[in-house]
Amino acid sequence: MNAQTRDLPTTISASRIAAMLGMDKWCSPLTLFHRMRGNMPEKRDDEAMMQGRFYERATADVACHKYGMKIVEGFEQTEMVDGALSGHPDFLVLDENNKLAICEVKNPFNADFGDEWGDPGSDIVPRGYFIQSLAYLHLFLKWAEKVKTGQATDSLVYQGEIADYIYVVVRLRGGVERYKVHYDAEIIGRIEADAAVFLSRVRNNDPPTPEDEEDMRNRWPVTEGKKAECNSAFLAQLETYESINKQMKELAKQQSALKTLILAFAEDADGIEYVDENGGRTPVVTLGVDRSFDAAQCLADHPELIEKGYYKLDASRIAKEQKALHEMYMKKPQNVDHGVGQKRVIRLKRKNIENLLKGAKS
Repeated sequence: MNAQTRDLPTTISASRIAAMLGMDKWCSPLTLFHRMRGNMPEKRDDEAMMQGRFYERATADVACHKYGMKIVEGFEQTEMVDGALSGHPDFLVLDENNKLAICEVKNPFNADFGDEWGDPGSDIVPRGYFIQSLAYLHLFLKWAEKVKTGQATDSLVYQGEIADYIYVVVRLRGGVERYKVHYDAEIIGRIEADAAVFLSRVRNNDPPTPEDEEDMRNRWPVTEGKKAECNSAFLAQLETYESINKQMKELAKQQSALKTLILAFAEDADGIEYVDENGGRTPVVTLGVDRSFDAAQCLADHPELIEKGYYKLDASRIAKEQKALHEMYMKKPQNVDHGVGQKRVIRLKRKNIENLLKGAKS
């Protein structure tokens, strides 16, 4: 049963802003819409979500010890509301500069430094976390202002400086790190405007545009017995759909046959090279067994790597600077010597192949 208008949310939580903006891979704007309307249940806790909450305090404690911060007890459940936005911060902290700030904790488990997580101390965090953090910071500044001026009743008594930034503390595979996101009035203004529009759509039962096939199914749940009417132009689309299906099946067969041909040609070789009339050799295919760097075991066996600056356990850096060590911790499938459980990855040297073919034509 759809929610009645009077029961619909009047604000959007900061933790849902990323989903509202299409930045959450687990929840599309349309899914969020249906959850806020009461048409779909909230996502059940999985193992990662459950563990993440249990580890929140521990991660925050490590960050406080590492960066000289102190948690302000008793404010984790304080609800902050301003206009269309609301939220509960993870922690309030007094940082090393004696400023009162929000500390938002993330426990993504398998995440590591890279494109989404920049250098510690920077504001380079995953886009969804960045937007969420800005929303929390905005709510915090508004809340702190109301508390200070007596417009809000709260037990917080703090006459010091309020931070115009928020800390994002994360437990990566290289350890607990701290990031700092500063206030951005322009982005906050856009978030507030988008949140107001989204809430209006929720109240008016006006779903956002579906993003993909799954969203399309959520947009229009099936009504048993109801039939949509079509014309000849739509029949042509159905014919095209069927034709593409047949082509995809045929291409899949051809691809499988070619993979078999390549593997049979290579036999136990880990690559294929083109040999010209002068004996020159050009690699055209690599066929190595799929392997991965065992960072956890490498760190356990060689803790001195951290002292040498390998705190990220960057596999590419170790491969470049310490080739023997890198090779030692490259995982192999079980029974690889007997070909059991192997995953052969076919990678074409496209540029080499293109240049060789051009040379043959000329």
